[in-house]
Amino acid sequence: MNSRQRYKAFISYSHHDRKAAEWLHRSLESYRPPAGLRAGLGEASGNALKPIFRDRDELSAAADLSEAIRDALDRSDTLIILCSSHAATSRWVDKEVAHFLTLRGADHVISVIAPGAPEGLPLMELLPPALRAALPEGVEPLAVDLRQDADGRRLAKLKIAARLLGVSLDRLVQRDARRRLRLMTAVSGVALAITVGMGAMTVVTLKSRQIAREQRDETEALVAYMLGDLREQLEPVGRLDLLDGVSAKVLAYYAKAQSDQLDDKALAQRAKAQTLLGTIREQRGDLEGAQDAFAQAAATTHALVERSPNDGDRVFDEAQNVFWLAYMEWRRGEIAQAERGFKRYAELAQRLVVIDPNRADWRIEVAYAKNNLGTLLFEEGRASEALASFRAAFSILEAERLRAPTDKQRLMDSANARAWVADCLLLMAKPREAFTERKAAAELLAKGEAAFPTDQRLAAKSVATQLGLARLELDLGRVAEARSRSKAAMNRLRELAALDPTNTRWREYVLIGELDLIDFAIWSGQPVQARSLHAAALANLARTRKGQEGGSWRPDLDGRLARQAVVLALSVGDVATAKRAAKSLVEALETSKVDRETAFGRTDLLGLAQLVDGKPSAAIKALSPRRNALPPASLDVLARAYAAVGERETAARIVRDLKQEGYAHPGFVAFWRESPAGGPPQSGVLK
Repeated sequence: MNSRQRYKAFISYSHHDRKAAEWLHRSLESYRPPAGLRAGLGEASGNALKPIFRDRDELSAAADLSEAIRDALDRSDTLIILCSSHAATSRWVDKEVAHFLTLRGADHVISVIAPGAPEGLPLMELLPPALRAALPEGVEPLAVDLRQDADGRRLAKLKIAARLLGVSLDRLVQRDARRRLRLMTAVSGVALAITVGMGAMTVVTLKSRQIAREQRDETEALVAYMLGDLREQLEPVGRLDLLDGVSAKVLAYYAKAQSDQLDDKALAQRAKAQTLLGTIREQRGDLEGAQDAFAQAAATTHALVERSPNDGDRVFDEAQNVFWLAYMEWRRGEIAQAERGFKRYAELAQRLVVIDPNRADWRIEVAYAKNNLGTLLFEEGRASEALASFRAAFSILEAERLRAPTDKQRLMDSANARAWVADCLLLMAKPREAFTERKAAAELLAKGEAAFPTDQRLAAKSVATQLGLARLELDLGRVAEARSRSKAAMNRLRELAALDPTNTRWREYVLIGELDLIDFAIWSGQPVQARSLHAAALANLARTRKGQEGGSWRPDLDGRLARQAVVLALSVGDVATAKRAAKSLVEALETSKVDRETAFGRTDLLGLAQLVDGKPSAAIKALSPRRNALPPASLDVLARAYAAVGERETAARIVRDLKQEGYAHPGFVAFWRESPAGGPPQSGVLK
């Protein structure tokens, strides 16, 4: 090697992080920029990131270690620091950084957080003292994060490569994604061909038991690759069709042998292939195919558990298939069977804890099982049962969060369970208690945001919870507080949405927040602003659905906009327009598809529309069967319908109960102040 050759970068690291440094060195030197970029970079060979200096390799023959390091630093364009608690206290890493900074500024330094760095520890505590001293006061450098729940290895490599090549990350990611898609398509074809070839070889060429065992091991290693690494590589680029084909070929391989000819390891591998095939088919909407795959997997895992009832891994595999079968029944509307399945899943999860009570992941599996059951009960209107299930889940998840206070997933799980508790309380018409629970969930998520400031998904969850709090504040009559909270949340949410315009979930959050602003404007006595916001929200919904074929009508979006049109007309005394809007809403509800997940919202909307259309008896018929599982706004509509047909004592009981639970929505307060329960019904149904 030319002794005066320059290095693209010098990797500085503690020996504790040697494996990560070796991977980084190898990954960068082997990286080839996409063809469309190489010409512009002037790299004829495409090896644009060679050479990279890593002292443990480069200095093995050096006579003077310190002189060799200084020389390499002098000839390096960039310094890459593998940041960790060990690196921050390493005397040698600090000396390397200090020497480099005498030649170049901190803008030529790339900080890379090592995979083993503790979660929640501020970046500044992972930096060597020399770099901390070189940074302006209060300034924290941008860092690439190798940890799995952050950038991960692939994105981290691209970020570093973009810095070293002097190109934008977006440009590199887009070209890399296109190249990976082409590569994965080719790899899938080769992998499928190999699997078929392996199967043929198994039948034709095996001469002895030893050869058969070796051939089987090689084939099953390929199977493991296809079901593991290959799946992880194909899923991000959306190639579910290739994954389906891969899984089918895996199962074809196992089909060549009878079940009694496979050992337990092979049977477990086959069951996993069937489970993965089921999940792929479920994502593609093939519910029948998914059900068949899960059923086959469940039969195998059940047999394995019977052979080894105290093998936790076997019990875990069976629990997953029991869950998936129950979920498929739920998707098909077979509620009784799904409930039995979810309860069986919970029993298996509890069995895992008995087998090994010290495993946190198995204790948490019990909480997940209770959450799943709670969700089913919630959507069936069994609010009190759902509440008990969610509270049980929360008690487990909160205990795990306290055991691992810096674990982000534990924090999110706990906050999610608490949010479900709030939803149950609201469905039980207890807005004051619901606000308390949702506020506690919001505080947890705010802690998470502070601890993990770069996690945008966590930030989005936190903002969505703030929007939910604002809606509850409106229910409690705190209009000014609700508007203020909602405005702040929307500002933050729009910032997040701008980071990734393709994120449909964030765009949906923005639209829901805009619908909230319409309600706040209506009940603040600003109908002109409310109409303007309403028109903008309609346009936003149309943009959101642009390109979708027959986007489904949703009660929480289309229905809520239709409801607001009714209320807007009534707020200015235009009863005729309100009735026309109500009739249109009834027609939309009757003609659009009904599914389990939207049934409640549809019923609530139908009751309101029928009441405004002058059909209070129809509203009572729609809402009264669910009287014990109606949110406060729908109970208010039911009370007005009872008052309209002369059942004033029933109306009075509903109103009294709502007031006792703290419900003080401006429309509710205004109506019952002017039309006290038991008094003559008013001509207007909403104020």
